[in-house]
Amino acid sequence: MFDVILENKAGNRLTFGPGTPFTIIAIEGLNPPDATINTNKTALLDGEKFNSSKVNMRILNIAFVIEENPAVNRLKIYKVLKSKQYVKVYYKTDERDVYIEGYVNSMPIGYFEMKQTVTVSIVCPQPYWRDMETIINDLNTIVPNFHSPFFSTAEPMIVFSYISNTPSVTIENKGDIDTGMIIELYAKNAISNPKIYNYDTQEYIGLSFDMQPLDLIRIDTREQHKTAVLIRSGIESSVFNSVIQGSTWLQLPAEGATFVYEVETGITADLNVSFNHQNLFEGV
Repeated sequence: MFDVILENKAGNRLTFGPGTPFTIIAIEGLNPPDATINTNKTALLDGEKFNSSKVNMRILNIAFVIEENPAVNRLKIYKVLKSKQYVKVYYKTDERDVYIEGYVNSMPIGYFEMKQTVTVSIVCPQPYWRDMETIINDLNTIVPNFHSPFFSTAEPMIVFSYISNTPSVTIENKGDIDTGMIIELYAKNAISNPKIYNYDTQEYIGLSFDMQPLDLIRIDTREQHKTAVLIRSGIESSVFNSVIQGSTWLQLPAEGATFVYEVETGITADLNVSFNHQNLFEGV
């Protein structure tokens, strides 16, 4: 069993199945998308030499019937699905709860059929399904310090819990492919020149920047995003030019990775670091 919801940029939704006038009869494009493999011929060698490869955009074709009152229910479809406009496709099964974003390419309707059939074609420039849940891995954890039975001492202060700061974290990727992340750096006290490493590959992204207390820097390494933004006193400004030479827009590999961080001046405990990502899937 599966559930599908189509939602436009205004938040209007089209749902399917029991209790609705629409029933899905077929969906094409749920499988992993096609790839383009670039090769070239080399003299005196059999076959061809691999140059590069890329995954193509996804095209979803969703066919459904209007079960009743087609003149009225067609208008409900038009309210949600508009040619060339944005649409978000939610797809849920017992195993996965994901979505993908695209644009309405075409929508032929069988006006003279006994039960009118609608086939909406949705072009998805970014071909991967995204997990509905965003995974947050924080290098600062709250350690409980209260146990039962409770025994009070004569000390003036009783610590019920404390924040443990660790300069490394191992992140699991439950998706099918590498994915970008949103890395947030929060300065509790002044620090300078933070740098985050992939411990396994030694790739890094670093900033030549002095962070003041309460500064937040958000680094986005996702495809077609790639930004570095400072939030200071509620005001956002770009610190893209502070990204140091040799930096890599760190990705979370499909097999997972361990990340560590350091600062040039100040102490690492004064910098809170978190990694946020969504699992990506080739097919559902």
